[in-house]
Formats: sequence, C-alpha cells, structure tokens
Amino acid sequence: MKKVLTVLSLVLVVGLTATFAYAETSETTQNVDEESWTEWFEEKMEWKKSQIEEALDEGLITEEEAENLYDHFDYMEEFHNEDGFMPGKGFYGRRNGFGRGMMRGCRW
Repeated sequence: MKKVLTVLSLVLVVGLTATFAYAETSETTQNVDEESWTEWFEEKMEWKKSQIEEALDEGLITEEEAENLYDHFDYMEEFHNEDGFMPGKGFYGRRNGFGRGMMRGCRW
C-alpha cells in the first residue's frame, strides 16, 4: 500500500510540475499564414460594416454614430495594412491574455 501511494504521489508531483512548466513557456506557434489572416480580417470588417448599415436602417444608431464607427474601422484597416497582424500575443505580451495574472507578475 505504501508503494502504491508513493508511486501515485510521484506521478502527481511530476504531472503538476510539468503542467506549470509548460504553462510558463512564452513561445507561441502559429500555423496560420498571413494571407489567411488578411482574408479573415477583410471578411470580419465587411460583416461589421453590414451590421452598421443594418442598425442605421433600423434606426438603432444615428448617422453620426455610424460615421464614427466607419472612421474607426477605416483606421483599423489602415493600421493592419501598415503594421500587419500580431496574432498570439495579448495582455502584456502574454498568450492571449493568460499570463501570470494581475498581481503575481508585478515586481514592486
């Protein structure tokens, strides 16, 4: 019985250690090419603009609000055309926002 408990506890310790070690790696791999990202982004922007037109037709937003949204979307398209797409990094350079958390990574 002691041997079984010892082996199980070792497996648990190794498993948990490996999980935390894997979670701390900062390398992200993306198997998506730039063309796919560009195509997806263009489809997304077209959908958003169609939603604005629909909301404007239904009277849910004003003409001024629609123009502000169109200006913002134009800015986003220009930004991504100049700077490219930055997938895989999020909040403070961590993987999609999941890093050490809000207080555990501070060094003050």
